[in-house]
Amino acid sequence: MPKEIKSANSQRPSPLTTTAAASGSSTSRTATTWTAKDDETLMNARASGLNWQPIASKYFPSKTANACRKRHERLMERRNAEDWDGVKLEMLAREYMNVRREMWSILASRVGEKWTMVETKCMEKGLKNLQQAHRSSLRKERGIYEGDDSGIGCSDAENEIDEGHTEVAEASHKVQGGYSLQQRGPSIQSMLSIAPAYPQQS
Repeated sequence: MPKEIKSANSQRPSPLTTTAAASGSSTSRTATTWTAKDDETLMNARASGLNWQPIASKYFPSKTANACRKRHERLMERRNAEDWDGVKLEMLAREYMNVRREMWSILASRVGEKWTMVETKCMEKGLKNLQQAHRSSLRKERGIYEGDDSGIGCSDAENEIDEGHTEVAEASHKVQGGYSLQQRGPSIQSMLSIAPAYPQQS
């Protein structure tokens, strides 16, 4: 009986062998390169409305649905980049120059600057820097309004300066007060040094 159990266990495939086989089959499915004909087939299949799994099963049995999706994304990015390097870029430049003064004048009137200066600064800073500056201004506004019911806020540095001025003023007042008290009354030494004036007797 023990020998029969051992023989049955030896015929069962190990988990490591099964995992390695699955990994090898998956690698063989996704390792093949894309050709120009494959790209054309993929674009046409996606344009016809098929989802990624049917596309992979019908046209690319050696590839996964996820591989088809990623390849399609790369092809679309490449196509968009090529479009904006050609006719689209020329059309954008032409229309921008036509409405340039009008579109920047709207923003310039809000900030009180010349439209050429506003255009230059926006182009110079870029969209990301402008978005960051906008978020920073919103945080400052929220901090002021939440910290003071009156709507007028002071920074920590301003509060420290005010407190310092108050302490200096109080100390100066104490010194001046003590000095004035000493000046109001004569000292004991001055009282003893002054002889009283008595009327002379005839």
